[in-house]
Amino acid sequence: MKVLLVGVNSKYIHTALAVQYIYGCCTDFDVEKLEFNINQEISHTYGEIIKRKPDVVMFSTYIWNIDYIERLTSDISKVSKAIVVWGGIESSFDTEEFFEKNPGLDIIIRDEGELTTPALLSAIEEKTPLSDVEGITFRENGNIITNPPRPLIRNLDEIPSPFKDYKNPPGKIVYYEMSRGCPFKCTFCMSSTIKGVRYFSKERIESDLLYIINSGATIVKLVDRTFNANERESMDMMNFIVEHAHEGMVFHMELMAHLISDKFLEFLSTLPKGLFQFEIGVQSSNPETLKAIERVTDLERLKYVVSKIRSYGNIHQHVDQIAGLPYEDYESFGHSFDFIYGLGAEKHQLGFLKVLRGSKMKADAAKYGIVYSEYPPYEVLKTNYINEFEIMRIKIIEDLVEKFSNEDYFSNTLDYLLKDERPFKFFENMAIYWEKNGYHKVGHSRVDLYKKLYDFLKERDDIDEITELLRLDFFINNRSNPADYLKPRFVKLEKFHDFLNIESVREEFSLDMSRPTKFLVKDFRFHRFFFEKEERVFGFYYTDGDTISKDVTDFIEGGDIIED
Repeated sequence: MKVLLVGVNSKYIHTALAVQYIYGCCTDFDVEKLEFNINQEISHTYGEIIKRKPDVVMFSTYIWNIDYIERLTSDISKVSKAIVVWGGIESSFDTEEFFEKNPGLDIIIRDEGELTTPALLSAIEEKTPLSDVEGITFRENGNIITNPPRPLIRNLDEIPSPFKDYKNPPGKIVYYEMSRGCPFKCTFCMSSTIKGVRYFSKERIESDLLYIINSGATIVKLVDRTFNANERESMDMMNFIVEHAHEGMVFHMELMAHLISDKFLEFLSTLPKGLFQFEIGVQSSNPETLKAIERVTDLERLKYVVSKIRSYGNIHQHVDQIAGLPYEDYESFGHSFDFIYGLGAEKHQLGFLKVLRGSKMKADAAKYGIVYSEYPPYEVLKTNYINEFEIMRIKIIEDLVEKFSNEDYFSNTLDYLLKDERPFKFFENMAIYWEKNGYHKVGHSRVDLYKKLYDFLKERDDIDEITELLRLDFFINNRSNPADYLKPRFVKLEKFHDFLNIESVREEFSLDMSRPTKFLVKDFRFHRFFFEKEERVFGFYYTDGDTISKDVTDFIEGGDIIED
């Protein structure tokens, strides 16, 4: 019996952890695992499946791939007698609806699949009754039969590690979990449907992490819903990562910031720069909203913690906000935006409520007048508190925040613009301008964005100061010279060699002095700026991975090293 385990990821960079788990639990069967992504032609994926002539095809489902898998299921069932099986969180709820909609679907594995899958394959291979297999729903003689649920796996270490022989493909993110479940009960989250938190053992986690590190992985995303649910264990695991991770690795994890103690903060201050990224869910600052979604938090403590971590300069932070939550009208959303943006994290990730199958939010949707798309990812369209036009305006704001703030191409300009203005009001006004000019309908290069921002601001009284800052940001992020609207003022250093031999200059720019000066000069640019009517000269050193920019005015005063 030939079995295919198929993962269809949302992007090439993602990996299908569920498929890896299931594969390791099915060593007694003839099983092949395949991974695709939703951006591939469906005919290609279909062809790769069909040519293997499987007896059983098993798909891992979630909101981003369910439409793709429904099409595959339909096409496969028309040309093959293969039994089609779905598993995963998306198809674990409303199972009868999926069977009615998909006549080519034969079996759904509900909830955790590591123990159910081998039991199901044994039943198929030995032709024993499917009614004996816990945790499945299946089609039989035109009827949909739902078997009793399978108890959750208490000892997670029983699940074979999928990483023993793992070789990380270049450019792929590795997904890893240290625990399952969440101590919190946020109504919009699927983790709220499972009670309690279960952990892999420390020994198992350390062993897996070593496998992953040795696989050549560079980005590891921990999928634990609350990494710091157990502070002591969290610190131990981070210490282990620090001790064993290779240069260039990044570990991304979700935390509840208000749970971080002063002791944990002190520990975080000692960590190497760039090794860890934190994703911190805030979602809203509206107390009524937080209560409705059953989100437990301390906003003042959260604000303090994020600020402290930012001051360390070693950990990249993402903070999340959700539009379309109960009791959050447009004005309230704006105030939440200001609070979350004002935390000063490196990224403000603005998203929209997704009304997920099985969630309490879906059960309460009518109560709050939440209207959402019937198509995945089931995103909010309007509520009793915010209308469809306001939602669409926020979508443009989301795009602008991503383009102009999260990418960090305009940091100096935005710092100046937002020092005396509400962040939400600024981005709202820009969204109105963006929509009026039809810019939301087309793509933009990075260079185009500088001109668009300039045009949006050019009627301001302080446009000269803004122009200088915008030009500074341009040179930090681009090797080319800008157009005339940014008033480029290139400066040539006549005695470049003398400049590079200044010890403090070498230290400021972290220069590799083993490189001949004739090569270094190609990577340097110098430009004049006027900040508050004072002339300053900045040097820009363009390395392979970054740009080092410094105010070099004090190094070249007197004019003996400078020539127009």
